[in-house]
Amino acid sequence: PCHSARQLPVEFPNVREHSIEHIWRHSFGFNKFRGYDWMPEPCRSCDEKERDFGGCRCQAFMLTGAAANADPVCSKSAHHGKILAARDQADHGALGLDQLQHRNEKASKLILKV
Repeated sequence: PCHSARQLPVEFPNVREHSIEHIWRHSFGFNKFRGYDWMPEPCRSCDEKERDFGGCRCQAFMLTGAAANADPVCSKSAHHGKILAARDQADHGALGLDQLQHRNEKASKLILKV
C-alpha cells in the first residue's frame, strides 16, 4: 500500500513475523478490498471498475472518513464535491505567488524554530 495506508484503521502484519505470501493472501488489510464484492454503488456497477478497482482506499478514507466509499476524485462519487471545492479554493486562494515562502536552508531553519 501507499504511504497513506498507515492512516487506515487496519493493522498490517509485520513482514518479520509473516511471509509476504501469507500477508498478501490471508491478511485482512489486503483482502478487505480485493475483488469487487466490497464495492458500494456507483463503483459496483461502473464500467471502469476493472481499470480503477474503485479508486484509492486511502484517499477515500482521508477525504470521506470511510475507506469503502467511492474515491472522491471520481466524478461519479457522492463525495466528488469535496475535490471540486478544494480545486476551486486552490484556484481562488488568498495567497499570490509572491506570498509563497520558497524552500531553502534559511527558510527551513525558521520553520523549525516555530
